Amino acid sequence: MPIDLTRSGRTLIITLNRPEAMNSVDPEMYEQLGAAWDELERDDSLFVAVVTGAGERAFCAGRDLVKSAADAANDWSQGRSGAPAARLTPEGIWKPVIAAVNGHCLAAGLALALGCDLRIASPNATFGTMAAKRGIVAGGGQTQRLARYIPFGKAMEMVLFGERVGAEEAYRIGLVNALVPQDQLLDTALEWSARLCENGPLAVQAMKRAMYEGGLDQTFREGMRLEARLYNEIMKTEDAAEGQRSFAEKRKPEFKGR
Repeated sequence: MPIDLTRSGRTLIITLNRPEAMNSVDPEMYEQLGAAWDELERDDSLFVAVVTGAGERAFCAGRDLVKSAADAANDWSQGRSGAPAARLTPEGIWKPVIAAVNGHCLAAGLALALGCDLRIASPNATFGTMAAKRGIVAGGGQTQRLARYIPFGKAMEMVLFGERVGAEEAYRIGLVNALVPQDQLLDTALEWSARLCENGPLAVQAMKRAMYEGGLDQTFREGMRLEARLYNEIMKTEDAAEGQRSFAEKRKPEFKGR
């Protein structure tokens, strides 16, 4: 199977499992990624997801160009054999997603990592769009997210030259949140996930939404209105009452996600 799904408490671990092909995305993996995002979105027992790649060489080296070249339609977005439309990234899912980047993170792999909310990388990681070298446009949100997530000049450099940046440079420009030894990468991602799971899940999801929709898509005034609406909605939840009650009682809160 090109995707392995396992659980650790309230965390869904999504492992891209084509190490013989540098975990490149083929139609089956694309389909199964869409199914994994659907599972994360609809399962209320899941609070966070961690995405990583099998082996030590690559997180994901991009789209499988051999299979892509053999696909006359060259459009994988509708799935195969009547499967629902697939999606590469967790677009519109407000549960946090962490990318544990072990090795090469290129093209569609970069799009996937950028589609996550937090990125942790090992020292051997490399990041690049590669599209300009193939005569195609960097898709999956690469141009739009790079332009928003890192200094604009550096984003232009990555996109137009299509060359890779190493882990240290990716950390310096804010493309990744942390660098850790490769043998500690998944454990660190799961530690971060466990810390996220200790927070109020409804509040975390609302703030993620406020930052993406308000911070990236709307004007400041519109974003402020969205934040205020979400604040008022969350203040009416059982979790908000539990958070305040636990503080007053000097104990750890027990959030239920409602």
